[in-house]
Amino acid sequence: MNEFLALAASALILLGALFSLLGALGVWRLPDAYTRMHSASKAGALGAILILLGVLFATGGIAWLETLLAIAVLLVTAPLAAHAISRAGHMAGVRPRIGPLGDALERAKDHGLDQCTDQTEKAQD
Repeated sequence: MNEFLALAASALILLGALFSLLGALGVWRLPDAYTRMHSASKAGALGAILILLGVLFATGGIAWLETLLAIAVLLVTAPLAAHAISRAGHMAGVRPRIGPLGDALERAKDHGLDQCTDQTEKAQD
C-alpha cells in the first residue's frame, strides 16, 4: 500500500507541476491581460490543488483536514480574485482583444445593464 501512495503522490505532484508550468506558459504567450489572467488563475489553481493532493498522499493522510481546507480556499478565491481583477481592469479601460463574439461586458454597459457601474456612479454623485 505504501508503494501505491508513493507512486500516486509522485504522479500528482508531477501533474500539478505540469499544470502550473502550462499556466506560466499561458501568461507568457497569450495576447492580452484577460486571457493571461484566465491562464494563471485556472491552470495555476489546478496545479496547486494537484500538488496539495500529492502532498496529502505522500504524508499518508496525516494532514488531511489542512489539505482539504487549503483546496477549498483555492477553489473559492482563485476564480473570485481573477473575476474581480479583470472587472476592475475593464472598468479602468483595459480592453480585451476582441474576437468574433465581441465584448459582452461593453455591450452590457452600452445597454445600461451593468449594475456595478450604475451603483458606483450613484455613489459618486
